[in-house]
Amino acid sequence: MGSWWRSRDMKYVSLILSEDAAHECVHNLGELSALQFTDLNPEQTAFQRRYVNYVKRCDELERKLRFILKEIEAFGLQISSTSHTYEMETTTSKTTASRSSALLLDTLEAELEEYETQLLELNTYSNELTHKYNEKVEFQECLEKGRKFLAAEADGASSKLDTVNPLSSAYGAPAISEDGMQPLLADASRGHSGLASGGFKHVIEGEMKFSSTVGILKADEKSRFERMLFRSTRGNCFARFAEVERPIADAATGRPEFKIVFIVFFKSEVISAIINKICDAFGARQYPVPDHLTLGNASQLGLIVRETTSELADAREVLLKNRELRLALCSRLARRYSEWKAVVLREKAIYHVLNLFRADVSGMLRGEGWIVASAEVDARTLISQTHAAMDLAGASMLSQVPLPWPVPPTSFDVNEFTYAFQEFVDTYGVPRYKEINPALFTAVTFPFLFGMMYGDIGHGACILLGGIYLLITHPAYRRCVSSAGENEMLGGVYASRYMLITMGLCAIYVGFVYNDCFSLALALFDSGYLWEGSKGSVAGSVDGGAEANLSAPYGSTGSIYPFGVDPAWHISSNELLFFNSMKMKTAVIFGVVQMTGGIFLKGLNALYFGDRAVFWLEFMPMIIFDFCLFVYMAVLIFTKWAINWDRRQLMGSCGIDGLTFDQRPCSDGDSLKHKCALNFGGETGGCAPPNLINQLINIALNPGVVDEPMYSGQGSAQSALLAIAFLSVPVLLLGKPVYIYFQHASQPASASQPISTQIEMDQDSTSSEDPKSKEVHSFSEVLIHQCIETIEFVLGMVSNTASYLRLWALSLAHTELAQVFWEKIMRTAINANSIFFVFVAYSTFAVVTAAVLLAMDLLECFLHALRLHWVRYSSRKASH
Repeated sequence: MGSWWRSRDMKYVSLILSEDAAHECVHNLGELSALQFTDLNPEQTAFQRRYVNYVKRCDELERKLRFILKEIEAFGLQISSTSHTYEMETTTSKTTASRSSALLLDTLEAELEEYETQLLELNTYSNELTHKYNEKVEFQECLEKGRKFLAAEADGASSKLDTVNPLSSAYGAPAISEDGMQPLLADASRGHSGLASGGFKHVIEGEMKFSSTVGILKADEKSRFERMLFRSTRGNCFARFAEVERPIADAATGRPEFKIVFIVFFKSEVISAIINKICDAFGARQYPVPDHLTLGNASQLGLIVRETTSELADAREVLLKNRELRLALCSRLARRYSEWKAVVLREKAIYHVLNLFRADVSGMLRGEGWIVASAEVDARTLISQTHAAMDLAGASMLSQVPLPWPVPPTSFDVNEFTYAFQEFVDTYGVPRYKEINPALFTAVTFPFLFGMMYGDIGHGACILLGGIYLLITHPAYRRCVSSAGENEMLGGVYASRYMLITMGLCAIYVGFVYNDCFSLALALFDSGYLWEGSKGSVAGSVDGGAEANLSAPYGSTGSIYPFGVDPAWHISSNELLFFNSMKMKTAVIFGVVQMTGGIFLKGLNALYFGDRAVFWLEFMPMIIFDFCLFVYMAVLIFTKWAINWDRRQLMGSCGIDGLTFDQRPCSDGDSLKHKCALNFGGETGGCAPPNLINQLINIALNPGVVDEPMYSGQGSAQSALLAIAFLSVPVLLLGKPVYIYFQHASQPASASQPISTQIEMDQDSTSSEDPKSKEVHSFSEVLIHQCIETIEFVLGMVSNTASYLRLWALSLAHTELAQVFWEKIMRTAINANSIFFVFVAYSTFAVVTAAVLLAMDLLECFLHALRLHWVRYSSRKASH
């Protein structure tokens, strides 16, 4: 826990390694995970580094691996877990004079190059075969549909086909004849001629002979295609279409699509050129289908169809064989992909680190970096052992050197439980070196604030079960990640499994405090209130408007519910008012406590670093301002809760004998202030419960005046607290700038030097003397900076306190939504006394609860709790 309370101790060290052993040393230090190297060659570009060629080779290997992974995923194969083939090669190579990392890359390059070449050849061959196969399928469809065109015409059954003639009357073309056809040419003097008067035979045997083209087209392009044919040829063509019953693979893309076969008759070569251009524009493929004379010859057509069918069978067999070869190759690659990937990434990372080293002496490399102090001995041992294994003993050194800059990097020792909370804090801002880590407190406060907003026993149990499920299935997920790669979103969910468990536990705990389980109250103990028909509990029937009375004297043990809210409040008419008051005050109390804790962290950091200016001139004014106004507000809430207002109201009443509680004569017409025996002042004298909101507002707007006091001298006390809070603001505003000004003025300086002060705007001051870590600013700039900080703090305390009211608002919204779902769905179904209706209602209730309360409301409460920690809490603990 100590390494999570503050950052681990860090040392800046220098390493001198033999170039032959540098690769293996960096590899071993990387497995130690305790050292961060700095760049000793900042003047060099990435292409001027010593090991840039090795990095390029690793990049090329990564490209080949991406190609191989794409092919493996195309077959839906599962990638096997990482093996250790290359690791064993690495171990055996340690005994040689130099580690053959270049040989390792050479072996990988040759192996992957061979496999990539094989895959490329098989893919190219497969694409060519697939393209030819799809063309033959389309060609066969064109043959079949072309034969049906002629057969239908010969039988006079053209109406049964999907016939589309662009020469419609809408375009001013000749009218359609009774047999469903229309003439290709029209003669006003003779009426109809050509195809309309005698069909195909008449045209072929007569004075005219038409050319034709057959092709295939996407079905959704049919209308546009025929319109373009008509407009481009001015109606001098005849087109017919037939749909292909099943989707066929497109010859170009290979994707299954619905197609139509078309046949177009035309006369002129000019029209033929136009039709060819239109087909190219629409992506329609034309096939060398025999003309209509051959299509009408059954024997010739049958021979062509048989040849095409035989070619299709041969092409399909070759395609299947090609697929089997590719599948077998990808199966072998899937078993070794993880191994190759791990080796390439490791080698690339090693050479990136080696590029940070400087070659001061031939054959030696020097590197510098930060190391965790507790791991220094282990690192030195690893380096010595690595050099000794290569017969290079004495050729290495690891020693501490002066810091290159004042602040070391922050390093926290996290585990699976603390990882998610540390990531939350680091996302907002990484704590500086040796600062108190807010993640330690976030691990407690974040789930609890979430529980305050989401407090429900049933819903919290669902979150808890979800977290337990993630915890149980995590080993299986890790095995899946090692074989198939990590999914970023799913990985984040599994990383937060312990957080979900704590969130569920806190939601259940707060649900017991609210006594709320799926919007229903639980009578776990005997109620402290009694109605007519109720004995010692809330069971029985209660008439509307009935009053509840305490079952024991106020304040006694019998009148106090053992844990949480008495279930009687859930069926009372003032339920909403009670829970609003309780949750609102609780939200303010926890908000003030958390913000005050953040300010104390600032003070503790200042004490740790020995920064007296920050402690006395920033922390002290802040904490005084906070205690005088906001902590006092929380004290008033507790004071009101602790007072027995029944007794105080009795002290302000006039008895039957006409005497007050302190035996003074009174009448019913006297004011409460006159009758009250406490005499605290104000309008009530302290005998009536106050409105805390008005009191808090009057502290600033009407100082010294308290209409409903709770203790003697409350007005004077609040005026004094307000004055102290106001006096702390100028100290916070001017204290640190004036201190720095006089501190700088007391130091010797040349007469010509302007009045200035040295401050660190990033507040990274330590004992370092590096001049680059400090900037010189004028006094006015320091004052402006501190003015911004002061305004942000004062206004932020007010706005942040109000922001914590979201704990009350979201809790109320969650409870009311659950109550609406129960009453409108389940309660209505239960009152209907129908089993079927109850079953349907329960299904609806479960779906709505899961979608709204277990999904959307869960995310909403999660994000609001996160915002409270980022903006409200972390801003209070800003570094010294």
